[in-house]
Amino acid sequence: MTLKTIAGMISERWRTPSKCEACGNEFACGAKLSGCWCSEIKLSAETRADLGERYSGCLCRACLEKQAGKE
Repeated sequence: MTLKTIAGMISERWRTPSKCEACGNEFACGAKLSGCWCSEIKLSAETRADLGERYSGCLCRACLEKQAGKE
């Protein structure tokens, strides 16, 4: 883990933008030392497994919330 990665967990200022694999938009990962905002979005185990099979990286909050709305 690099110093920049650790700094990004403390402050969004140091985060490298990620690209959502579902929509292609850039977003700042919400991971912090205390956890990630993506774990706050309620998705069934089946939906999480399906997303894990379809995508290898992170999805933006909007795309995860869209998936949660389909349940």
